[in-house]
Amino acid sequence: MECIGNIKNNIWINSIVDQVMSKEGILRPKQGGVPEGNKGKSEWQNAINAGYDPNAVYFQMFTKDNLQIDVPNISSCGRQQHWWITKMMPGNFMPMHVDPHAVQQQNADRFWIPLQDWQPGHIFMYEDYVTTDYKKGDIFQYANSAALHGAANIGSTPRVVLQVTLHE
Repeated sequence: MECIGNIKNNIWINSIVDQVMSKEGILRPKQGGVPEGNKGKSEWQNAINAGYDPNAVYFQMFTKDNLQIDVPNISSCGRQQHWWITKMMPGNFMPMHVDPHAVQQQNADRFWIPLQDWQPGHIFMYEDYVTTDYKKGDIFQYANSAALHGAANIGSTPRVVLQVTLHE
């Protein structure tokens, strides 16, 4: 995973963060169920077998359907952009997993964009690397869009991140 730039000066970031902080998103996975696709299902089953509660809330998800703003395209490459925002409250976590859509979509590139500066306890793990000391708006590109990753918030403030997939 590599930091390829920063978009902190984009005016929409503060508006999105304000909206995300002021309301509850879609509770995941509680309201979302088991992931689709063989890869997602097997890792989800591994998490359940390890003791993770499939009915717990791991994070809140925001999309253009529950925000009053749409995220502009982060690239002019002409591919489709799929985005969502995750808000993890203190004590929330997401087991190591692969996002099923990243495996299913052709020519997918994944990006992880924190919408706030790193704070102690805000954890993102990509394969065997833990990302710390990031800045609001940093754009991290996955070297492999189907890589194993997970997250946790063992801090004392909400953690807000933009996830973007570009695909054919």
